[in-house]
Amino acid sequence: ALKIAVVDIYHSRLKERQRRKNRGGDTWLFVPAVLERRYPKEVQELYETMRRFARILGPLEHDKFIESHALEFELRREIKRLQEYRAAGITNFCSARTYEHLKKSRDEERLKRTMLSEVLQYIQDSSACQQWLSRQADIDSGLTPTVPVPSTTGKRSAPPLNLTGLPGTEKLNEKEKEV
Repeated sequence: ALKIAVVDIYHSRLKERQRRKNRGGDTWLFVPAVLERRYPKEVQELYETMRRFARILGPLEHDKFIESHALEFELRREIKRLQEYRAAGITNFCSARTYEHLKKSRDEERLKRTMLSEVLQYIQDSSACQQWLSRQADIDSGLTPTVPVPSTTGKRSAPPLNLTGLPGTEKLNEKEKEV
């Protein structure tokens, strides 16, 4: 009885090995990794999560599953875009193209305004402006703007911070600035 049990176990192992061989084993799991780059980030995350269940489904069913979720993601994105048009009062696609063009130019203008306000913040104080310009020149030339000061104890100490021109420094007293 013991010998028959050992032979049955051996045969079940052989059958399982043959079944895996006929299915293609795990080699098909590496092929979709190249194809997953065409999906948006959210679908790629789903793909990584569902990869462990691919053995159960099989390669074709798994690919269909991922494709259906990619299609669902695209449809949801399109629905949001159309809802945005509807909220803006747009009723035809010709107006939608004009709306997208104006929206893009507004976003670019908003970005320019935020960059300009950042630069204007430094222009108010002339010493801070010069310091900012020299820092930007160092960054553009590839140098690091802060150079650590070597110490004799073997430990590197941090250089003193220059707080001139930074927002909120006028509220600090001298002792707080030193700390």
